[in-house]
Amino acid sequence: MRLINALFGLFGYEWVLDETPIPDDKHHFTGAEEYDHLNAHTPRYILRKQPKSDF
Repeated sequence: MRLINALFGLFGYEWVLDETPIPDDKHHFTGAEEYDHLNAHTPRYILRKQPKSDF
């Protein structure tokens, strides 16, 4: 992950752990319900703009 963040950091972005709760929407059919138990325990990452430094 450090290598990927170093590459994306050249363009001012970084991958960070997404800690937002997983929506529990059982009314929407995604076609992947058999894999829902895997998604609950897999870390998710989001791409965000790096904060500006004061150098």
